[in-house]
Amino acid sequence: MSKKVKIYLDTSVISCLQAFETPERMADTLRLWRDLEAGIYDVVISDITIDEN
Repeated sequence: MSKKVKIYLDTSVISCLQAFETPERMADTLRLWRDLEAGIYDVVISDITIDEN
């Protein structure tokens, strides 16, 4: 059984979900978000990042 890749999210990743001024970046981030929802990666996020949003 292979281990999932662990990904650390910070506010810059989260803010790109609505980066309308850079549609390519937004599309890439939305694709990543779908992968995260599908459970492809283990996600790590800090309390500081949560507090920033």
